[in-house]
Amino acid sequence: MKKLFLTVIVLLNVSLFAASAWPCSGDSECPEGTTCDSASSSCVIVKDRITDYAAITLSAGENNPNSSGSGMIFVPNPSNDLVLGQLGVKAYAGDGEGKLYFIQEISADISVYPSFIKFEDFRLVYDANGNAAVDSSDKVVADGTVEGATVKFAVYQKDMSFKMNQTENFLMVASFSSDTPLNDSNSRFNAVIKGKDSIVANAAKKVDVADIKSISFPYFSFEPENGFFLFASGRHFPRTAPSWKEMNKEQNIMHLRLKALDGANELTSLTVNLYGNSVAFGSGIEKISLCTDRNNTGSCDEVVAELSDFIEGQTSAVFQIPSGKIALNDGEEKFLVIKADLNFYNGQNTHFYITDAGITLKTKKKIAGTQIKTENFNYNCSEEDPECRLKPEDGQSEDEGGDSGCSLLFVD
Repeated sequence: MKKLFLTVIVLLNVSLFAASAWPCSGDSECPEGTTCDSASSSCVIVKDRITDYAAITLSAGENNPNSSGSGMIFVPNPSNDLVLGQLGVKAYAGDGEGKLYFIQEISADISVYPSFIKFEDFRLVYDANGNAAVDSSDKVVADGTVEGATVKFAVYQKDMSFKMNQTENFLMVASFSSDTPLNDSNSRFNAVIKGKDSIVANAAKKVDVADIKSISFPYFSFEPENGFFLFASGRHFPRTAPSWKEMNKEQNIMHLRLKALDGANELTSLTVNLYGNSVAFGSGIEKISLCTDRNNTGSCDEVVAELSDFIEGQTSAVFQIPSGKIALNDGEEKFLVIKADLNFYNGQNTHFYITDAGITLKTKKKIAGTQIKTENFNYNCSEEDPECRLKPEDGQSEDEGGDSGCSLLFVD
């Protein structure tokens, strides 16, 4: 009798676990790895399809929207179907290969400033190819319900199953707007995953979610409406600096986005600065070029100005841009690439940056966009490594046959 009683208890636990969450009238209403039990009208687990155990970790997706450079992504008001962030979810078990687990809910906090910014129409999209774009083939797996500053995505019952031992990517998509005119560039909003309680997941027996610090997704800001010109980092701005082994060659240093927000305008000069004094133009940087990027691909299409001869210790490079080369009509946006030929030696490090003072327009406007800066370029290697470039000895020239002085090359 005792043995029979224990068996009944186990069966009831499985039934209650399923029935409490997943009622059904047919298999089409159940997540993959389960079937609809006609007796209980609930989805029940199919043996060997669902993992017994899952260890879950949350992370920012590898292709998260890119705010590198400016620390902010500028968008028009209103912005509909905006991808706020890409969340990676990985569930692992030693015997989990080929099996499934369940995600029932994901939640995030939404931060906005000023408070009159409105947000609505939240959706969670399964990003099948991980490209962080909402493709026509990508599936909406949950609508978001806003509770105060928190949005909860309750995953549709039939879409709860996901594969073990791989990273699954999800996009948080929403619409943001303001009925109040925006006359400065201080608005901001973003999404934050607060911790391990931000996901509700299940397996056949047990799930553990790893402790994490909060995951803060990129900040967005509305483009201001009057008296501004947008000068900010672009979507292809390098997220990291190259390693020392990959550094000494031509590198794309910056990707820039320009937009004439209030009348036609033209960029006439641009100054790029170096931080510190261990690197200078002519000592670590042999050439720097400014290019147009016609199709926003992150590549150089046409060189419009180039600097290759520098005075000793020069830490600012000023591009004088030929008339008409970077002209924008009202509301038009253009993209630029700054690339440089690098030749660092051991111990040199710097970052590149652009300030408002280094941006000259044909028609003066306030600049929307914070200071733009790269990650730190740090050439640090073991002197015993045969690939390590050592500091030239005193009196030894870094550039054989290099002339002193400064010159500017225009390319038509």
